[in-house]
Amino acid sequence: MGPASSFALSALMLGALIGGCSADPTGGTPSSRVNEPPLVSPEATVMSSPPATALTVLPSVAEVLVSVPEGRTDPFAPFPQRISDPQPGTSGDTGLTVLGVLSVADQLRALISTTEGSGVVCLGAGGRCPGEAQQLFPMDVEVQSIDIRTGCLTLLQSGRSQRVCIT
Repeated sequence: MGPASSFALSALMLGALIGGCSADPTGGTPSSRVNEPPLVSPEATVMSSPPATALTVLPSVAEVLVSVPEGRTDPFAPFPQRISDPQPGTSGDTGLTVLGVLSVADQLRALISTTEGSGVVCLGAGGRCPGEAQQLFPMDVEVQSIDIRTGCLTLLQSGRSQRVCIT
């Protein structure tokens, strides 16, 4: 075969191939396809409104901002101190707060916080514990007793006894 006959054969096969691909295998007419119902995919469903629930609708950002007054106090600021009457567990005269009580080797100790600072006190004048450099009470204040069971500390100052307990 010559080049001209192979070109003709190739063109004929290409035409048959294009014609075969474009043919409608169902053999229906275009008018019959228009009247057919459209195909519905099984995944397509009609969305209905959600059922009513007992959930509370949250407020909007604008509603929250309106409810908070401007110029509010700092939430991280310390609580204001009451001057008239001391809080439970504190002594109004010395500003003492008992934080805890413990027994170390046969010696009773109390963990306290005063206006001078925080630390440990023991029985005796000034409440100074052996080996401790810090003395939280003046020498005229005597720690009379430390009760482990109740968490209370009894002080004697100027002949007057005062009991302060853990809050």
